[in-house]
Amino acid sequence: MEASVGLLPLPRPLMMAEVLDAAFRLFRAGLLRCLPISGLLVLVLELPTLYATFVEADGGGFDIPYFTLVSYGVVFVLSVPLLGVLTLRLHALAEGTRSRLRTELGAALIGWPMGLIATAFAFGYCLVLVVLQVAIVTIVPASALPFAAVPLFWPVGLFVVTLPAYWRDGLSPVSSVAQSVRLSIRRSWHMFGAMLATLCIVTVFVMLVFVLVYAVAPLFGRVDLYVMATVQSTLFLIVGALGVPFVLSVLIVAYQDLKLRDQRRRGARI
Repeated sequence: MEASVGLLPLPRPLMMAEVLDAAFRLFRAGLLRCLPISGLLVLVLELPTLYATFVEADGGGFDIPYFTLVSYGVVFVLSVPLLGVLTLRLHALAEGTRSRLRTELGAALIGWPMGLIATAFAFGYCLVLVVLQVAIVTIVPASALPFAAVPLFWPVGLFVVTLPAYWRDGLSPVSSVAQSVRLSIRRSWHMFGAMLATLCIVTVFVMLVFVLVYAVAPLFGRVDLYVMATVQSTLFLIVGALGVPFVLSVLIVAYQDLKLRDQRRRGARI
């Protein structure tokens, strides 16, 4: 069953492998329609890196304290409505309905202010782990890191479906988080496994970027940092433009799977 003719509603609860398979079918069906938006999103996310590489390196940067922090804050604000448009578009494709950019953009702009809070809740824990990674590596011995990674990353599965809960079901940010935790708490390891598998798939493509960068480096003779930065940013743009719709496809399918399981559980109690 192709996403273009209606992947949703799901006929039954899915195993983890089936969630990934359904997400890939949704990703494949919506790739061309999502690629311009996801490309713009990744370009926005790359702006601080491009600024640091091509402006600050030439001494033309603003001498303002915490400018980097402010720039990432601006990037976050700009990326939220683009994430909203992508989520709404993929969900429309999954339902087999016609997606219209004007409708999706209007809904994303209306939900923009509260979407900032919902997105912060959805990915806030991941951000905390990134910020604390230096402290974690210092505290936890290297031999114990693989074992510590599981309990550290497990809570990620509780919050990630906040995004489709907010954009698709029209819930408030707090209700979206509550919905995500309520649905995921019984299937937290299921969600953790789905997110881990998704991370591994995306990581493979990121590693390919590094391999390609180092492969083309000898072609330029003497290493030119600007050229290498341009090549690397271009490759990351391509990988990110493909990776973001895939991750959102996984979240959409996983969220619908969790909702179906919850409905059946509630029905069994009656």
